[in-house]
Amino acid sequence: MSVHTSARVSLLAAALAFAVCSGASASPPTHRQLGASFKILSAGRTVTVEIRLEPRASFDTVHVEAGSGVESLSPPCSFTSVVRGGSYVCRVNVTHVSDQASLTLNVVGERRVDPTKPRVFEVSHFTIPNPEFVAPAQKRSSRPTPGLKLTPPESTPKAH
Repeated sequence: MSVHTSARVSLLAAALAFAVCSGASASPPTHRQLGASFKILSAGRTVTVEIRLEPRASFDTVHVEAGSGVESLSPPCSFTSVVRGGSYVCRVNVTHVSDQASLTLNVVGERRVDPTKPRVFEVSHFTIPNPEFVAPAQKRSSRPTPGLKLTPPESTPKAH
């Protein structure tokens, strides 16, 4: 094989590799299609939250779920046949579990993009701190950490 032929084969291989890599880096599925936003209307152990949706895609259903740290959530909030470009609002009252530092609300949208593929889910999380939560005091240990040695040991006389 001549030098010119070898160079052409290498160039062709590089171009093919670039084309394959470019095709492999197709854009990932887009997120934030729910267009969910949250606003705290009143705070305390029970919080009133306004949830707004301005979807950038249509969804078959959208509902609000209680996540971690939620004692109660009322009234239920859900929408069906959510259309792209629409505007949806609901208000919920959510109560903190008293021994949890925060709670989480989840807005879950579900849609079928392609009938031959599984349904697509999008979830937006909103975390609200619990203003009444007091972290338990940490008990100090009188024993040093195993393997940790003071330098110099406390019993060593100080140099003058």
